[in-house]
Amino acid sequence: MNPMKSFTTTLAIIATATLFSAALASAASTSSSANASIVSAIAITNTAPLNFGQIAPTIVIGTVSVATTGERAGLGGVTLANGSTPAAASFAVTGAANNTYTITLPASTTLTGPGAPMTVDGFVSNPDATGTGTLSALGAQTLLVGATLHVGVSQVAGAYTGTFNVDVNYN
Repeated sequence: MNPMKSFTTTLAIIATATLFSAALASAASTSSSANASIVSAIAITNTAPLNFGQIAPTIVIGTVSVATTGERAGLGGVTLANGSTPAAASFAVTGAANNTYTITLPASTTLTGPGAPMTVDGFVSNPDATGTGTLSALGAQTLLVGATLHVGVSQVAGAYTGTFNVDVNYN
């Protein structure tokens, strides 16, 4: 074998090994753990209905509003009677402790009965639907909902009923 060729081959092998070793010396690697925490699903249960109480209509349209405190106010052609106690709807919200959630209220709903249907709108809540609710350290909070009822001219006497949905979602 040619000594020059052997020297050149040896030199090429040494240079390649040196470059490979330098490349390995400048590389680094590490790992990380991955974690997840599964929480209980958020839930909402109706514990008391929205009650506008007894209302006496007149020959003028009117409205009856129930606040989240249960206080009732009439406007226009309605007289507020005393036969039943008005109340805000009450809901029990449960889920993971100390988590916040959003509240979505309906735009409107309809009460039906012996006369013309009546619209319910202007829904409000406590905690406020434009903000968020926060579950306690025990994972619970009471949500109160009020609204406004539109009473027609000479609305026919009788019981009127309807339903509405309230949605809650974790933030």
